[in-house]
Amino acid sequence: MSFKFEVMIQSLKVASQYIGTTLFMAITAIAIGVILGLGIALIRLYRIKGLSQFFQVVVTLLKGIPMVLIILALYLVASKQFDVWSESMNWSLRFRDFNMVWIAISALSLLATINSSEIFRGAFAAIKKGQFDAAKSMGMTNLQTIRRVLLPQAIPISLPMFSNLLISLVKASSLASMVSVVDVFAAAKITAQQNYRFLEAYVAVAVIYWGISLVIEKGAQLLEERMTRKLRRAIV
Repeated sequence: MSFKFEVMIQSLKVASQYIGTTLFMAITAIAIGVILGLGIALIRLYRIKGLSQFFQVVVTLLKGIPMVLIILALYLVASKQFDVWSESMNWSLRFRDFNMVWIAISALSLLATINSSEIFRGAFAAIKKGQFDAAKSMGMTNLQTIRRVLLPQAIPISLPMFSNLLISLVKASSLASMVSVVDVFAAAKITAQQNYRFLEAYVAVAVIYWGISLVIEKGAQLLEERMTRKLRRAIV
């Protein structure tokens, strides 16, 4: 079977119209994941009794569950329970009116939260313990230590890992088609089903994902260099 570039270009045009949907899911998920992951990492760093052990178990369990199972589980739970919850809250919204993109975002957010918490924990471990003691001796509260000591050093360290996480979320968003969300992958697959030229469609999708990943990687490198220079000036 010959490879038809004109079919690939057509699939590329159709799929590229849904880049916004793919980026919306990935960026929203990483924003939620960074906030929740930071909270979990801080809880485990300061060893808050009860919560620290709880999140340690949760993180360990969720790291071993494939993303496809999380998406399907969330979809099944929502399809059976959402209407019940909606009626109990006197909402007019029903599951049939629910935008499935939020099911995908919820699943991606779980992945982002687990990975973000581990990224922050690794970054915090790279900061010397003496800096915590120095902040305490200066009378800083835990919140001030986090804001003035931890985060300014942890963010530049963890930025490359967060860029990799965002790339992973972009690629994982292709699973959103399982809950009827039309994204880059789903759009290309729909066009392929019309002419049975699946290879061309998949190559077009690969080109789009490669382009998005390249932009994220280069953007993260520039941001890392800028933050590192700013941190060095602050130290000097």
